[in-house]
Order: sequence, then structure tokens, then C-alpha cells
Amino acid sequence: MPIDQEKLAKLQKAGPRKVGGARVKAKKVKSEADDVKLMETLAKLKATKIENVEEANFFRDDSKVLHFPRVGVQAASGSNTFAFTGYPQEKDITALIPGILPHLGSENLEALRRLAEQIQAGKAPTELDAAAGAEDDIPDLVAGEKFDEVE
Repeated sequence: MPIDQEKLAKLQKAGPRKVGGARVKAKKVKSEADDVKLMETLAKLKATKIENVEEANFFRDDSKVLHFPRVGVQAASGSNTFAFTGYPQEKDITALIPGILPHLGSENLEALRRLAEQIQAGKAPTELDAAAGAEDDIPDLVAGEKFDEVE
């Protein structure tokens, strides 16, 4: 039986149409089950919700930051467990620095300045270099000195 070219052209112009009467329902992935399991696990650990946390940042080694603009935080201090819930955005660290600087204290700003100088000088920053600056404020111990007496 030959194919009628006119009918074929008409069908192609008409676009897609339903063939057959069977419907196939797509399976929906239920993420609520994961949320319920997470909440049950946190309840077993006796996690408590931490209030007044507006945002959270997680810094990666590749200078990217996971930024949670709205975050829920739960903590179980006995098991050293923290849960951060929300929708993170992956951002470059340079985009977040203006928002982070006001939260740093003067000591941290000084440490950040020294770190930037080390990076510009081509030296690899070390924890010992950062700690050396912090130890300048600690007086040396002198034998025979009594700490209870006030000068």
C-alpha cells in the first residue's frame, strides 16, 4: 500500500497529536520524606533551633562561597552536630566581601590585612604567622611573680 504524500504533509503541518489512549503518569520525587527523616534524626540528637541567624556562609578552598540568605539552624551540642537548612547560592568570595567586612572586629580586620600582605608578597600564609600577631598582647611569665596581687 503506497503512502499518500498529501496526507503525510497535512499530518506533519498539524503538529504532534496524541496516539493511542494510554496515559502514563510521571513519578513525583518526594523530598518531604528526606525532610521528615532529617527532622527525626535531629530530634533523636535533641537538637534545638537557634534563633536570630539571618544568613550563613560556607567558604570553599576554590574561593567560592555557599551563601544561605535565609537559613534555619539547629544544633545538638552534645553530639557536635549542626544542621543548616535553606537554599544556598554559590557566589564568588569577592562578591560577598563588602557584606562580610562590617561583621568582623578590629582584630580580625588586622589579621585579614596581614593575610592580604602575605598573599601579595607571594608568601603562603600560615596559621603560625597569624597566631604570632595575636600572641603580642600576652605578657611573658616571670618567675616569682604573684598573679593575685594587683599593682
